[in-house]
Amino acid sequence: MTLPRTPKTSFHAVQRIAEFFGGTKAAAPILGVKYRRLHDWTYQETASCPSFAQAIALDIAYRAAGGEGAPLFEAYASHLDLSFNELTACHAALAADLAEASREFGDAWAAATALIVPGHSPNAVQHALIELDQAETLFVRLRRRISSFVRPGTVPGLPGGAQ
Repeated sequence: MTLPRTPKTSFHAVQRIAEFFGGTKAAAPILGVKYRRLHDWTYQETASCPSFAQAIALDIAYRAAGGEGAPLFEAYASHLDLSFNELTACHAALAADLAEASREFGDAWAAATALIVPGHSPNAVQHALIELDQAETLFVRLRRRISSFVRPGTVPGLPGGAQ
């Protein structure tokens, strides 16, 4: 029985290639890979996966034998798209939060500046406090959003994190 593999992963791609050649035992000598290694590459529970050069060789062998597509390339492209889309969505949300916080800060600044004029009303003080509360709420949200850009293992001052 074939175990289910998560689609668009290297494990699923290697399984697809191996099945095309008749299973991991039959595919290993054809693909020039040891059976145990090929078998491990099909299991999500292992940390083992083909290197970049091996992935290209497997996709080439698959296509040369009449297989359709390039399973490992497709898995890589899918992960790249997901990562890029996630990053783009984070930047779009940051831009929206920055715009909203800037607007609220401007409103709070204007309301507080109105208090400089002698003879301001008690309502003007209340209005300034309300605007400051709204700005503060948005700055807290902005702090959370910016903190989400910190990646594990990164070090401040080094582009791309710790090298």
